Amino acid sequence: MRTLCALAMIGGCAPAEADPVDPGRPVDPLYLPDVSGIDLPVAYTDAFVLALDVRTANAWAGHVATLGMRTAGCPDLWVGAPGDTLEIDQDAPGVSWADHCDNGLGVDFSGAMYWDTSVDIAGDTQSAEGRTSSAERTLIGDATVGEGADARFELDGEASDAVSLSEAADYSRYTWSSLVAGTVTGSEVFAGSSTPGGYRTDLYLYAEGGEAERLEARGNIYLYEDLLADRFDSVAMDLAFVGPTNAAPTDCTLEPTGWLSLRDADAFWYDLVFLPADAETLDTGVSAACDGCGELYVRGVASGQVCVDLSLAWDGRLAPPSIADFALSLHDL
Repeated sequence: MRTLCALAMIGGCAPAEADPVDPGRPVDPLYLPDVSGIDLPVAYTDAFVLALDVRTANAWAGHVATLGMRTAGCPDLWVGAPGDTLEIDQDAPGVSWADHCDNGLGVDFSGAMYWDTSVDIAGDTQSAEGRTSSAERTLIGDATVGEGADARFELDGEASDAVSLSEAADYSRYTWSSLVAGTVTGSEVFAGSSTPGGYRTDLYLYAEGGEAERLEARGNIYLYEDLLADRFDSVAMDLAFVGPTNAAPTDCTLEPTGWLSLRDADAFWYDLVFLPADAETLDTGVSAACDGCGELYVRGVASGQVCVDLSLAWDGRLAPPSIADFALSLHDL
């Protein structure tokens, strides 16, 4: 060792050179799609309106309509779960059908569908205590009802909602929630709608109305056939905001907090982010005016502001389903 060191000191050997660093492949420049030809305010407004209509009531309407096409023995009806076709407890109290049959009129039933409902009404609106009403329903299916090439109704997944209503002579308040998790298609559901091809979704909606107004919308929607603005096939959101009725002076009723995103056919996301008006709620100290405008991020790159009018949520389209719509039993069939 001493000999080697001595040689190195007098130049007898040179220190070994390090291997050159491989810089690798140059980073590709980030491609940002052109948004100049898109009416983004309209696209985001349409996405929001679409989300408010992704609710259990639509799937339920398709279910009820196709039950009206049943003939004797097609499909077979069950009290409780339809055997082991669906992952439902065998002691479940609801009603179901399970079959692969033709009703004799050209309508095919294939798969299984289970539903359960409950309704409770107590009191009188003219009394001091008023009247309270509540209802719940659940629809679980892996089934298609078709007529030739036309899918009249398809549900692969679960849809459920609940509503409560308190009424008195000078008072009204409701809460309503809906969760649709699965695939919903069919002409009985979407005839005349903006999404006749149906969708796959996991969207949760919660609304309060009457005395005060509040809305939450969280989840995703994938459109099978029809594109928003002829470009976007998916919507994602996490929104919460209050309506103008009895809003506090510090509440912003023109825009939500959260974000609303669109995805185009190239799988690029366009995220519209609404910041809270209160700067103290953000670690960055950044706040936004209550003006209905959000910051647009295209592929994560800030791309300016987009202003949308989401106050249309309070024009009546959030009205909960009627309590009477929840009642559906074997007697009705």
